[in-house]
Amino acid sequence: MHRRSFDRFNWQDVLREIPPSHIATRVSFFLAGFLMALWASLVPFVKSALGLDEGAFGAVLLSIGFGALVTMPLSGILIGRSGAKKVLAFAVPVASSLLVAAALVPAALPSTAAVVVILFCFGAFFGAIDVGMNIHSVVVEARSGRKLLSGFHALYSIGGVAGAGLMTLLQTAGLPGVGSACALSMLSAVVWLFAGRAMLPDAGRNAESDGHGGPKFVFPKGVVLFLGAVCFILFLVEGSILDWGALFLMDEKGAALEHAGMGFAIFSVAMTVMRFVGDRVIMSIGPKRTVVFGAAAAAFAFVLAVLSPNAWTAAAAFFLVGLGTANIVPIAFAATGEQKEMPMSLAMSAATTLGYAGLLTGPAAIGVLAEATSLSTAFLSEAVLLAAVAAAAALTSVFRKS
Repeated sequence: MHRRSFDRFNWQDVLREIPPSHIATRVSFFLAGFLMALWASLVPFVKSALGLDEGAFGAVLLSIGFGALVTMPLSGILIGRSGAKKVLAFAVPVASSLLVAAALVPAALPSTAAVVVILFCFGAFFGAIDVGMNIHSVVVEARSGRKLLSGFHALYSIGGVAGAGLMTLLQTAGLPGVGSACALSMLSAVVWLFAGRAMLPDAGRNAESDGHGGPKFVFPKGVVLFLGAVCFILFLVEGSILDWGALFLMDEKGAALEHAGMGFAIFSVAMTVMRFVGDRVIMSIGPKRTVVFGAAAAAFAFVLAVLSPNAWTAAAAFFLVGLGTANIVPIAFAATGEQKEMPMSLAMSAATTLGYAGLLTGPAAIGVLAEATSLSTAFLSEAVLLAAVAAAAALTSVFRKS
């Protein structure tokens, strides 16, 4: 009987039960992580072609972040007029094409200025993708009546793992890295050509806009400013572990060079796993408790990392940071979509921009503080910020419904 039941199980029937807009949203998050992983794999090739040292190339890389910060607020305006579907229909293939340019131009024309322009444009269109997919995901969750955002965000991490793994596999098989990245970038554009058709055409479009009017840029205020600050802190935490985690384990905890990268790897695994189960967690204990307990646990984990006697217990603390912070940003985005103080498209672009600003500027601020005091003290400052998030969430009703 069990064998016959298994034989009758049809994956096509299961897939038909998933709304096409849900599949398209998952594909958008997957492709965003996938494209960023392809760029990461191109970094050594581009640096070598330009012949820059680490400091000069680091300045070149900043152009990606600046491009994203410039267009994220503008993306909210465009989405409010035309909807996320139209913006993503243009942004995904253009970003994919710019990755191809970033791969080919340095070899054919080793001009630093040209690469800066290309990467600025790539960051700009990737910023539009980030805002568009997040706005669409909030609308999809709201219309479904279920918690879906954490699962959507988990697909970004999976896309990153898939992109990095596939590039490694292809290069191990003897295929050129630049050619592989170009082919996979174009494949991403083709995939989105089909998957993007299922996006909701009105997602993110302001009710009062007919596609030609609607509100212009509005500086975030009230609850949107608070939610943007939460995103800033959470992205700052992620960026600090990415940029400073290995150095902390080496200099403060005595980790060997070959083990120093385990901190961010463990943090990323924990965040991905928790996001896969995050929607169930949120439905079980509620979004407010998820934020309060998660931020408090992450704050405690930073203290534990600083006080830990060796690198292994500090890395375990990073795992707890990943578990605690994993679902806070999806909940903050959901709350941003539910607030009524600003049009949803503008509010989401503001929260996303502030979060991205935290990812870019936060690690630099941690570095300045570490220079003035120590890296351990800098990490303790993040514990204070996370404790503030937990306290604010406990004392307000912002996350009650999200």
